[in-house]
Amino acid sequence: MGIRLYPPTAVPVEEEVYSEVELPPSREAALPYVIMNMVSSVDGRSAVSGKASSLGSDADRRVMRTLRSKVDAVMVGAGTVRAERLSLGLDEEASSVESAQPLAVILSSSGDVPLDNLVIHEGQQVLIVRPKGASGGSAAGAVRTLTAPVDPEGNVDLRETLGLLAREHRVGSLLVEGGPILGHAFLSGGLADELFLTIAPKVVGGASEESSLIFDGPPLEDVGVKLVSVYLVGDELFLRYAVK
Repeated sequence: MGIRLYPPTAVPVEEEVYSEVELPPSREAALPYVIMNMVSSVDGRSAVSGKASSLGSDADRRVMRTLRSKVDAVMVGAGTVRAERLSLGLDEEASSVESAQPLAVILSSSGDVPLDNLVIHEGQQVLIVRPKGASGGSAAGAVRTLTAPVDPEGNVDLRETLGLLAREHRVGSLLVEGGPILGHAFLSGGLADELFLTIAPKVVGGASEESSLIFDGPPLEDVGVKLVSVYLVGDELFLRYAVK
């Protein structure tokens, strides 16, 4: 038997979406607790004209900052930074002693990251993760680098990298915001604990090479999710899942 969620019959909540979220310790003591926050069109696309920011509403952007305030670090792939001007922190007025700016982590296979596209908030540290042997500019100021071990295919070993973040940078909780290839890698590697998914009321269409699905890679046959909560704001759905 199902439950009808719309039209809404529940009492509206006054607090922001996910303000009640409290993340538990990681299932593996040596690794951070990992949550993923993705936005998708109704037809499963991850971006409009190459930009995920074109999908979400103001409510989605508030959700993004709420989730950032719950974690020690926020991670994206370098391709996401190249695609659009990006912030990985809280709004300046939202940052406080109780809710400090999270560490911004950028994963790059080449070590070359267009930092001009990154909005670095006051007091925020940036960590560029690159594989052994990668070149790239030297770090300066608020930007540091982490040389990560590689897997047999020569890519950054995500599990080992998470261990380094936990041990060397005190990251107990991590928010992964994309892009689609990085999100797929976390799911396929069994490294994600939760998925927060925004369904934007938009249909993108077009050829697959014009806008990828929110998880870009081979079929994820062994990954399952369990619904934890549903919020409705306007015509936008906010879904929280535990990853099995």
